[in-house]
Amino acid sequence: MVLAYVLTRSPGNNMLTVIDTKTHSVIAKMNIPSVEATNNIAISPDGKMVYTTVPMAVGGTVSVIDTKTHSIIANVAVGDNPNNIAITPDGKLAYVTNRDSGSVSVIDTKTHTVISTIITNGAPLNIAITPDGKLAYVVNDNMNIVSAIDTKTHFVIATIPVDSPSSMLAFTPDGKLAYTVDTGSGRVSVIDTKVHSVIASITIAGNPTNVAITPDGKLAYVIAGAFGDTPVSVIDVKTHSIIAEFPITRANSLAISPDGTVVYLTIESDNTVPVIDVKTQSIIATIQVENGGSIQEPIDNIAFTHDGKLAYVANRTADSVSVIDVKTHSVIATVPVTLPEVIKFIL
Repeated sequence: MVLAYVLTRSPGNNMLTVIDTKTHSVIAKMNIPSVEATNNIAISPDGKMVYTTVPMAVGGTVSVIDTKTHSIIANVAVGDNPNNIAITPDGKLAYVTNRDSGSVSVIDTKTHTVISTIITNGAPLNIAITPDGKLAYVVNDNMNIVSAIDTKTHFVIATIPVDSPSSMLAFTPDGKLAYTVDTGSGRVSVIDTKVHSVIASITIAGNPTNVAITPDGKLAYVIAGAFGDTPVSVIDVKTHSIIAEFPITRANSLAISPDGTVVYLTIESDNTVPVIDVKTQSIIATIQVENGGSIQEPIDNIAFTHDGKLAYVANRTADSVSVIDVKTHSVIATVPVTLPEVIKFIL
């Protein structure tokens, strides 16, 4: 059974809604106790656990949810204002960025305890782990640095200067390159993960907020959120040059299909999902959904199922999730969910 976990981020009303993707019906709801809005969720590689960051000004936590019983089985104390979470490919460790503590908490997923706290000398915002699980890269939103962490020793082994504070990052499938979006400078930095240094800086027509890389590692798609009339840019990973731009402005999230053939985008304060054909670099469809919401930050409000047959879109202000048939690029179901924002799937 493939399940969709949908996070509602709202102060005092944080919730995880579980949808059966076969019937497109809600099968469970879980309240997440927090006076602040939860930030993000991550799912263990085996699909047995869901982790969600619960921010507090002092003493944040990570809630651990059993996907079989749909219940919280542990609350792990981490640093102040935990923002994002990434899990190693073997599922043994979860790394949590604590923005206001300037640290990263390392959680042993077997015991649900913090086994290490790593100081990053910045305000760690987002984190990604290389496909081989050996490195974790952390972007800091108040300093022009990316912190590289050795996941074996839990030490910062390199501090990489970039053009401006970064909001998001993504690794190529082989883990050799990291792309960071440096919002303040309007550039994308390309980092060689072997030497931990920037090897290219690509100027974007606007302020980039998010990046995604195709499964074959050949292209990177960059969006600029609600920062004005900025197009979607396509970067050739081999040459580090922009090869295409699309006049799709105010895109606040993107997802690439598992087979790498199409890119779906959500638009801030809009009810359409533009579809880009990766091979032809053309817009082949515009899907009408319910209002996508007014979130002006990069969020995972669109996602493909692992087989690529369906895409789910969170319509925050419409209190619903649209289910799209990827073959026909059409909405086949609408699921009622209160203030949905982040979507992740488990098998």
